[in-house]
Amino acid sequence: MKVLIFGGSFDPVHRGHVKLFSSAVKAIRPDVTHIVPAYHSPFKDKTPTPFYARMAMAKAAFGGIKTKLIFDDFEFKRGKKTYAHEVIKHLQKKYPGAEIFLLVGSDCLNEIKTWKNASYIFKNSAIVYGRRAKYEKVLKTDFKVVLLPGVFPPVSSHALRLKIIASGVVPAELKNVKQIIERESLYCLDVHAWLRKHLKENRYLHTKAVCELILKFAGKYGVNPNDAALAALLHDAGKSLTEKRLISYARENKIRLPYRALVCRYEPELLHSYVSADIAKKIFNIKNKEILKAIETHTLGGKKMGLLAKILYVADASSKDRKFKDAARIRALALTDLRAALLAATKMKLMFSIQTDKWLCPEGNKTWNRLVLERH
Repeated sequence: MKVLIFGGSFDPVHRGHVKLFSSAVKAIRPDVTHIVPAYHSPFKDKTPTPFYARMAMAKAAFGGIKTKLIFDDFEFKRGKKTYAHEVIKHLQKKYPGAEIFLLVGSDCLNEIKTWKNASYIFKNSAIVYGRRAKYEKVLKTDFKVVLLPGVFPPVSSHALRLKIIASGVVPAELKNVKQIIERESLYCLDVHAWLRKHLKENRYLHTKAVCELILKFAGKYGVNPNDAALAALLHDAGKSLTEKRLISYARENKIRLPYRALVCRYEPELLHSYVSADIAKKIFNIKNKEILKAIETHTLGGKKMGLLAKILYVADASSKDRKFKDAARIRALALTDLRAALLAATKMKLMFSIQTDKWLCPEGNKTWNRLVLERH
């Protein structure tokens, strides 16, 4: 008896997964196939995408492939990180004496020797894989492998997630699971829907530009991209309110901020950063303190800004929609020297306020002084 296992986060399932799986079914001709969505992949942070949604996507994407399919919730029932050798043991008990085939992408094949209890995997299964590029090197291994014919799309679930998060649109290559993604409002689609409803078009376009840029910064500096995206998408949520409403909102919700009385009197628009953080917390149930701090400080800066707060501050000042003459320079500088980019962004903000005869909030001045002193 032949048993084929295909596990993964499936977050989301894409055409690369489908083509790889379809090819494996044709090559192996399994008697039964188990699709095993991960509860918590050992190699990744725990996904915020619910298990049931990822299972639904797997069923929608793989359900039409002709093989005896079992959509296995083994990992979900365990409720913890589950390793490949444990899945193999699970199926060995279910199918005593069966020949086990474990389907992976070529990227996994490069690392499989580092997997937990790898020797058990090699002794008790054959590894099935497909190449993602025509000239990708075929690895020599000392364990049993089955190389699938053809080349498979170099598609990444990670890249597709970020594309949806930044744009608020499900790309065409996810047509098999598009309905599920939209129905469940996955990958920040719920945030985009709120923003489209409450922000003016130009403000929404700015928000998307900031999100696109901060994801580049997040990749450069090792910041969690989901956290970065949420901070960027919600940083101007308070801009949905008029200045008069910002003042009353801050008073009614007891929002604390530096120089509150002066801000309310001379430049109430500055309240939007703190109101945005409150909206993120109350409407979208954001509890992550780093995200909330980043949103609060994206305009004036503040004490002890973390890495997320710093990249949002710079991204907001230098997104591609900004008309400031130094925006492009700051954008490029941030990819090589974040500290210098912070100083340049703060200088640009202060000069803009002076040139337009705006009141200078002391908190912004403090941010400038701190950054200048850090250079010495």
